Amino acid sequence: MTKVTAWSSRDFRRIWGATTASALGNEVGELALPVLALVWLGASAEELSWVRVATFLPYLALTLWIGVLVDRHPRRPLLIGAEAVSACVLLTMAGLALVGSLTIPMLIAAAAVLGSMAVLHMLADFSFVPLVVSREQLADANARITATQSAIGIGGSGVGGALVQWLSAPFAVVLNGIGRFVAVALICRVRTPEPTPEPSTDSTLRQASEGLAALARHRVVRSLAAEATAWNLGNEVLMLALTVAVVQGHPSGPLALGVILMAGGIGAFLGASLSAQLTATFGYGRSLIAAMALGNTAPLLGVLLASDTSTRSLVVLGVALLASGVGVGVANSQAVTVRQLTVPEPLRGRVNAAYRMLSWGALAIGALLAGSLVTTWSWWPAAIVGATLMAASTLPVALSPVRGMRDLADPS
Repeated sequence: MTKVTAWSSRDFRRIWGATTASALGNEVGELALPVLALVWLGASAEELSWVRVATFLPYLALTLWIGVLVDRHPRRPLLIGAEAVSACVLLTMAGLALVGSLTIPMLIAAAAVLGSMAVLHMLADFSFVPLVVSREQLADANARITATQSAIGIGGSGVGGALVQWLSAPFAVVLNGIGRFVAVALICRVRTPEPTPEPSTDSTLRQASEGLAALARHRVVRSLAAEATAWNLGNEVLMLALTVAVVQGHPSGPLALGVILMAGGIGAFLGASLSAQLTATFGYGRSLIAAMALGNTAPLLGVLLASDTSTRSLVVLGVALLASGVGVGVANSQAVTVRQLTVPEPLRGRVNAAYRMLSWGALAIGALLAGSLVTTWSWWPAAIVGATLMAASTLPVALSPVRGMRDLADPS
């Protein structure tokens, strides 16, 4: 019998295309914004950390409330609005930079708006994809999206670094904005009807708290949330430290940083390609925990062996991120599928909001911590602290019921 894949859905292909266009622009922006702050505006490490805080603070402050919004309203218009607002902010910011009017406070404000729109897009997309494909196609849909994002990470970081190095950061930000408008055009063409959300007499606070309570009751999703929170906290410290060190300490800083990040994308693509086979052979639990142990520990080994920004050290860091990417790639699409399949549709947006509030809200705290550590200790000790937190993040999952799961039908 021929297997029906998610690719047979025309609307999924449009969602996939929108996600790809947005991700391509975002890969360039991930490098362009820090370089815009450090090089174009002459920001300090502490000022860069505030830009990062503004980007991720909405995950901590707004995620639960946006989760309620997503469960109360159709997701397609929310996705369109999030991408359109992001595109306008990016193009405005690039224009101000080119005429010499952009300031650090303006960049911080723009980062806060972009972060808020990212929260809205993430939660709406998470709840929308299961409506576009069947339950049997969902794992394939998530695997395709994860593999594509990993592939974009392979070339996107390197190309982004080259564009920032050769064209300047503002022009790279323009490309990010254009990618968002392409995503808007594709989402507008999606025709899948959405069920009308049932009206609720409960208060927004009560509905938001239901998401947290449901997450806390689910042992598997709870352990995944704990791992993601600790990992993101450590990763933000590590990445900010590396960004400051490489951009300011290497003659081809943006390009060198892009190549290092590209190594992580290669690893993630390889991991996503191996994920299904490893699960079939060893079971979900064992393959997930082994992948996390590899992915979460490799950065610490890399930082310990690389104490400067010499070519040798950058190669070591690249190899470490390559190995880390393999581990992360194995687990990511499976973890998303578990969260989508085990949470009832009416609660899906709020539970995912609670998950994202914890895991991505940690990035705002990590950015503050990173700015303080880099300013006080320099980049290398700060990077060790971040990588150590990443290595420890495997423990909640390793000590949870996940280790006994044979396949994705087992979560409880």
